[in-house]
Amino acid sequence: MMGVILKRSAMALAMVGGVLLLTAIGMSLVSMLGRRLFSTPITGDIELLQMLVAVTVACFLPLCEVNDRHIRVDIVATLFPARLNRALLAISHLMLALVSALLVWRTALLAVDSLDYGAQSVQLGIPQWIPQVAMLPGLALLGVCALHKSVLQLTGDAREAATGGERP
Repeated sequence: MMGVILKRSAMALAMVGGVLLLTAIGMSLVSMLGRRLFSTPITGDIELLQMLVAVTVACFLPLCEVNDRHIRVDIVATLFPARLNRALLAISHLMLALVSALLVWRTALLAVDSLDYGAQSVQLGIPQWIPQVAMLPGLALLGVCALHKSVLQLTGDAREAATGGERP
């Protein structure tokens, strides 16, 4: 049940990321065409693109984890017994959960500092805390998904670990 909830949450967040990515692509296209055809690009397009891509990446990470689609080198894994491979996967998911928690903590502190000091983007004056806060849900969900995957690997529930809790 928890796997299904996490998978649906990750999918919803990835959909938000997809909309943000399409927005970034559209803005870049309009800016490039404006630059080439009319000599009037969108002011601050690079700033906006950087902010949108940062939030977008954070939105896609939980889906990548819940589907276990991170890049993994399995060259030597075939030499190990299944139990050892499960333990190594559990450790890797747990480490990702810890790194995610660290990223949530530090990004939240960065957002608070940006708010306190009134940090803004150079060209457009967009408060920097806005994209920083927008990254937090994706990073937090990444940690929860990684922790769930770690528990599944430790308990040996390989079927649920592979399908994300959905029945085949």
